[in-house]
Amino acid sequence: MRYSAFGYCVRKLRGAGQPPREKKEAGFVPVIPAMGQPTGLILSLPNGLEIRGIEAQHLLLVRQLLEVL
Repeated sequence: MRYSAFGYCVRKLRGAGQPPREKKEAGFVPVIPAMGQPTGLILSLPNGLEIRGIEAQHLLLVRQLLEVL
């Protein structure tokens, strides 16, 4: 028996005791941002400290803060 045929039999037998899966249609899910949430990135450190609202113009400042911490 070829290896590919053996692999097919193994996959078929493993799925024999399970109910057939329902096929789900591919599609898009709408994403609606929550109101009042901060924009930009949030950096969470292991000690619980969070730096919120990181944007491109703040990267130098964030780097300096991290060097001090």
